[in-house]
Amino acid sequence: MTQLPAFALRTLLAIGCLLPISVQAAQIPSFKATFDIWVLGFKIGQAHQEMNCQNSDCHLSSEAIPPGWAKAFINESAIERIHLKQTEQAFKWLEYKKFLTREYDDRTEHKTYTLVRREDLDKVEYVEDKKFWPNQKRIYDVISMAYGIQYQVINQRPIDDIYLQDDKIQQKITFSAVNESDEIDLPFEEAVQTKRFAFHNGKIEAELWLLPKLNYFPARIVILNKDEDRKIELELNHKPTFK
Repeated sequence: MTQLPAFALRTLLAIGCLLPISVQAAQIPSFKATFDIWVLGFKIGQAHQEMNCQNSDCHLSSEAIPPGWAKAFINESAIERIHLKQTEQAFKWLEYKKFLTREYDDRTEHKTYTLVRREDLDKVEYVEDKKFWPNQKRIYDVISMAYGIQYQVINQRPIDDIYLQDDKIQQKITFSAVNESDEIDLPFEEAVQTKRFAFHNGKIEAELWLLPKLNYFPARIVILNKDEDRKIELELNHKPTFK
């Protein structure tokens, strides 16, 4: 067998060291999780969130239906469905649909909101109202925002240029705290080590706590709606089930 001269072998090794190493991006696995919902210091119900992914195609759902007694505090329930694409490059938002029910003494109202990323128009469309916004690279609704931030964090990528989208506005969020160590108590465990993020825009002020030991899964999120002067808190009430 012919052997390579020593200098040739050293050259090949040196070239090999210079070649880029392919590192697979971290993924958010499919999961089921339940969050307690707090309003005005009262626990008014639970939000059940679930994400199922087939290859890069992901469907995230959230159901928040308060029990009857809680209607004195909040008269609405919501089922939300979000379509996302999770790849090596991004956790990309594609579509959001919300089925909202409001109950009054004399009537019940139902409304549907649909937001779609229209690649053909390079726009985001609010389908029911025919409103359009620019097609931003990193854009999320209020439910998927926490998971979009989680994806960036587990892949050690920047969290700038993130936009919040709803049926009224599209607005960039600004971070005032990033990856701050914080110890919190959760219903299933005390003195939990987390990473805290705080961000805001013209519509909301929010805080998000992620759990490093659970792949930076969201543990708590507090959102203040500035327009309605209403604060809502979602708190993970037991460890999520990963599929």
